[in-house]
Amino acid sequence: MDTITQFFSNIWNGFSELPPARRISLLATGLVTIAIILGLVVWANQSEYRVLFSNLASDDAANIVAKLKEKKIPYKISDSGDSVSVPSDRVTEVRLDLASGGLPQGTGVGFEIFDRKTLGATEFEQQLNFRRALQGELARTINSLDEIQQARVHLALPKDSLFVEEQKKPTASVTLKLKSGRVIRPDQIDGITHLVASSVEGLNPADVIVVDSKGNILSRKKDDSGFGQLTASQVEYRNNFERSMVSQIQTMLEKVVGPGKAVVRVSADLDFKVMEQTEELYDPDSPVIRSTQRQTENITPLPNATAGRGTESKSDEVINYEINRTINKTVMPVGEIRKLSIAVLVDGKYTTDDKGEEVYQARDKAELDKLVDLVRKSVGFSAARGDQVVVTDMPFRPSAEDELALPLTWTQQVSEFTPYLKYIIILVVILFLFLFVLKPMIGLISDIGRKQQQQPEPPGTLPEAGEEGRPIADHVSEESKVLTDIDLIRQMAAKDAKRFAELLRNWIQ
Repeated sequence: MDTITQFFSNIWNGFSELPPARRISLLATGLVTIAIILGLVVWANQSEYRVLFSNLASDDAANIVAKLKEKKIPYKISDSGDSVSVPSDRVTEVRLDLASGGLPQGTGVGFEIFDRKTLGATEFEQQLNFRRALQGELARTINSLDEIQQARVHLALPKDSLFVEEQKKPTASVTLKLKSGRVIRPDQIDGITHLVASSVEGLNPADVIVVDSKGNILSRKKDDSGFGQLTASQVEYRNNFERSMVSQIQTMLEKVVGPGKAVVRVSADLDFKVMEQTEELYDPDSPVIRSTQRQTENITPLPNATAGRGTESKSDEVINYEINRTINKTVMPVGEIRKLSIAVLVDGKYTTDDKGEEVYQARDKAELDKLVDLVRKSVGFSAARGDQVVVTDMPFRPSAEDELALPLTWTQQVSEFTPYLKYIIILVVILFLFLFVLKPMIGLISDIGRKQQQQPEPPGTLPEAGEEGRPIADHVSEESKVLTDIDLIRQMAAKDAKRFAELLRNWIQ
């Protein structure tokens, strides 16, 4: 306890000895340091906000903010007004709560428009509300895709006609606004067109037009025969065929040269022409009876006829023959292989030299020829088609597994420690302020106070000693007042050594 009291006493004494300007600067520095520390502590205790919903429509954002105010939940709104954030520990709870209330509703009006029944609504109004609801529901469904930020759907539904010739087909158009940096694939465009077409009675996918926010047409008209999508199917079929063949060859070679020591590339030229062949054969040597017609006629003579004339009989037979005919109808396979080009790269062999280092050694030609023959037999090589197989050995660079084993980048490491980065910054700042601001300042003031307490009393205040009761300071001349303490002590000892020795003895006791 005495140590603590002495410590604070030294600080107070040292602070009192400082000039006024120095005191003000030290007080200002101390107050600023304390304010920084308190600010960091308050910042550390603040709740971390996470995005509750983003890319909101204006109506949805207003409804969500009103609901949060009603429940007294703190929130933040982005500058654009389309994102709402809440404390991170309440994100899931608030989302479920808002979902139970039907928020966010999404762009447009859905089938909830029919929840508000209006008396006296005409048939035209009912049809218009149905179209609005259908458009809104389709837009909400399309908005659920990850790449879509906002979608709008417009439907053109013609009136029913009594005459089939006058009945018009429904059409639709979809406008998409993609998220920043996202790209929508052609198969996703096809999925959107089929989604809209399947939701509207009588709508054909070819009558659905999809455009982006810049007006570029993303969907294309397709004919009913199905040949409009033949190009995409060809590419997909060829890619799958080449991948299958690469996997087949590479797994076989890795059993021979080792895992990761073979790279295979296959280029397949496929014939996608649709051909239908009909063949009709006739065999005149093997006739076939088609039909047979027999007719028999019996003639009986009249009573007054000449005697001796009997009954006459007449028979006719007609046989129709059909020439033997054979009809063959053959549909040629689509995607038939016209030519294969296969390139194989294998790693060589490695030996260890006298220094213990690995030395690359190329494979001999006989071994490469065996690998070529192995690849040819595995893919059904045909010289008549002009197939080509090339196998080459070459030293490999580090494998992909080795590259993946490299240390993470600085940004990846920082992202892993992002939740703790705030506390690390606070700790570093506090340590910096303590070591380079508070500690030197307190030490300086304490040293000044300690020196002030340990400083000896001036000669004029020394206790009286000697036979005549005169103070030792009386023996000191007036010039000594401007001398240093050491020079003053030397003069005192020189003028009256006995009294000075007695004074030192008293001090030591």
